[in-house]
Amino acid sequence: MPYSKSRARQEFETESNKLVKLAKKVSYKSSPLTYEHKQLINQSCIFLLSARIEDYTKNLIEDLIYRYRLNGANLGNIPKNIRTKTLLDKQVQHYRNYYNSSDERKLLNSISIDNNFYELLNDTSVFNTQIHPSNIIGTNKYPSIKNLKVLYLRMGITDIIVELNRKSEKDLKTSLESFLSLRESIAHQGAPTITFDDIERNFKNINEIIKYFDRIIYSHISNESGSTFWT
Repeated sequence: MPYSKSRARQEFETESNKLVKLAKKVSYKSSPLTYEHKQLINQSCIFLLSARIEDYTKNLIEDLIYRYRLNGANLGNIPKNIRTKTLLDKQVQHYRNYYNSSDERKLLNSISIDNNFYELLNDTSVFNTQIHPSNIIGTNKYPSIKNLKVLYLRMGITDIIVELNRKSEKDLKTSLESFLSLRESIAHQGAPTITFDDIERNFKNINEIIKYFDRIIYSHISNESGSTFWT
């Protein structure tokens, strides 16, 4: 099946286009808004775009898990890193408790080989509720370079940023870093002046990044699971 935009990408593009149109509307000289009001809107657009990147990842992962369940996937259809991360989540707190208490009896009971979470190792088991989107997303929603690498490694993509530059044949990593730097300066260092040209450039770059993310993830899911599970 040829590539088609995920629902997450479609929603991202719809929402980002709304923000660009708003910023453009208030940028006109005929706008009754003051310079300060225009700056507040421009700053908000940058913040909201960052939130839309988070939403893209969250929606994509939630839809993917739903599609696995809807289309009758076996666990063997799920990328191994997703299953491995989930298995780790099921056990890690028990090991932490053991580290603090040295209670071996409790640890052995908690991770006993007849525990139902070991079903994750069985390729032929039908997928239902063994994996939750939170096993992939965790606490890594903010779209920093580090978090994006962590999130997509959990899906089995070794380095999403390297793939981004390779697939696009551009240095989109620098574009992403520039956007994130602007977002952080608004949040922590006192907001710089942001023009509509700044808005337009950053939104164009981020839309391009999401486009390539979507295609990279599609290729990965198609290879690992089959395109029938694409969102």
